[in-house]
Amino acid sequence: MAAVDKKTFKREPQTTEDAGSRGQQQKRQRVERQKAQPTGELKIDARKLWEVLRRGDLDAEVRKVKMKEMMDMLRGHIKEVTFKHDMSRVVQTCLKYGNDEQRSEIAAELNGSYVDLSRSQYGRYILMRILKYCPKYRDEVIKSFYGHVRKLVRHKEAAHVLEECFAVYANSKQKWNLVAEFYGREFAVFKSIDGPKSLDAVLATTPQKRETAMDSLKSTVTPLLEKGTVQYSIVHRALLDYIRFADPSERQQVIETMRELVVEILHTRDGAHAAMLCLLYGSVKDRKAMLKAFKPYLQRICCEEYGYAVLVEALDCIDDTVFVNKAVLQDVCGMMSELLADQYGRRIPLFVLGGRNPHYVGSDALQVLADNDKVKALTSKKDASVRRKELTAFVSDSMTEWAAANTTKAIFDPLPSQAVNEILLRAHGDKSAAWQRVLDLVRMDVAQLGADHVLISPIANRVVTNCILAEHSVPKSADSTLPALPESNPKFGSEVLDALVDSEQLVPAACAGAFPVRALLESPVTGERAKQLLRPHKSSIEAAMKEASKKRIFEAILNIL
Repeated sequence: MAAVDKKTFKREPQTTEDAGSRGQQQKRQRVERQKAQPTGELKIDARKLWEVLRRGDLDAEVRKVKMKEMMDMLRGHIKEVTFKHDMSRVVQTCLKYGNDEQRSEIAAELNGSYVDLSRSQYGRYILMRILKYCPKYRDEVIKSFYGHVRKLVRHKEAAHVLEECFAVYANSKQKWNLVAEFYGREFAVFKSIDGPKSLDAVLATTPQKRETAMDSLKSTVTPLLEKGTVQYSIVHRALLDYIRFADPSERQQVIETMRELVVEILHTRDGAHAAMLCLLYGSVKDRKAMLKAFKPYLQRICCEEYGYAVLVEALDCIDDTVFVNKAVLQDVCGMMSELLADQYGRRIPLFVLGGRNPHYVGSDALQVLADNDKVKALTSKKDASVRRKELTAFVSDSMTEWAAANTTKAIFDPLPSQAVNEILLRAHGDKSAAWQRVLDLVRMDVAQLGADHVLISPIANRVVTNCILAEHSVPKSADSTLPALPESNPKFGSEVLDALVDSEQLVPAACAGAFPVRALLESPVTGERAKQLLRPHKSSIEAAMKEASKKRIFEAILNIL
């Protein structure tokens, strides 16, 4: 046989007909394999109908007809086809676009398979849809998990469904029944309707169960920590209970294990509470490791509904303020504008200046801080007022710079105005630039601006009034650890009165019923001078009162005069 010359030999080109016929042949074979399956014909027809049903622009009446066709096709076979990825999408679409009766029919047919669905890579999405669109069957789904929680929380797919049940749909009793399985077999088997709803209640009535509950909790929590599976809120509840009730040595072991993972549990109430306790009970090494883990996510933590409270705990209990400054406050100062504009982010710098003020710190966080004070007395050696003074020194420059640049607008905004107030009263250093912005607003024409004047605005006038009062008395505070106001503060009341006199706005402000005018009259520093200036104009104030709808402030001013 003659040798083939590889250089001259050429394979005949494949024609389009050959390629097409081969592709069509493979498609036919695939269809034939599907038809050979018990529900093959059903799946093929359902997918064809699904291509129409899933369209977002489908007419409502047409969709009703197609949904009826789909339900007639699937009825009695839903459980058989639902664990495949393509048919899972079909069933999800039916749950999304079906009416209440059709949704309930699907949920009822799948009842008894909820646990298996939760473990399925594709079935879990159907269970999510049932929870969302079938409120009548939510209890059934949650009850189906009873007795399986410890296994499901470790399962890659089922853990997501369990989290959805616990965090979104379960009521307080159902949450207890789910998480209680972490405390021992007794709680997994016996579900009491009128029984306790927390571990606190259980141990209060049966303290002998503490050791059993802790052993069971440890056996559940430890593998989750070692695996790093701590992002679920049901795990956060278990961690919180373990840290609260475990023996000191066992608690310390858990804190050492999870100090790098604490950053992953800050997004829930229980997780943030557990993290606060880790900071409180942790060693110096543990605390530093936690704060270093926070650093890459600091802005996000500051602005989280629950995460900010963990940073508040760090500021409240860690004695090494130099390290706290390097790990937290330097970055906080670098994003001061963003934080002070955020509902939760502003609470970090304001806690440094204003302490445990309920206007700045949420009630849940305040309660945890108060409960932790007994432990803090044993774990922290530095005096609270000294710690506060040192922290204030670190943030003052950044906050006064922000105030100098933003006071003109911020003083009229409910949340930023609180920052202006605290900065003017409690920040260290030179605050003359920010205070001068306030005086410039005070000098503006009251009659022209009306309710938009800084002395009349219900938001801005509080800042001015608080500053006037602070010249002669200590501001009221719920936090006894706050240090005295800086001696370098401006003479607030005297300078406001001077600004009003120089701009000839004192009488117009009194006739407009400005609260700061009353504060000037009541002040032992400015009272006599303000009375002398306003008494000749008493008749004008009385005339303004007759035309005003709110007369109490006018009556107060006139009574002083």
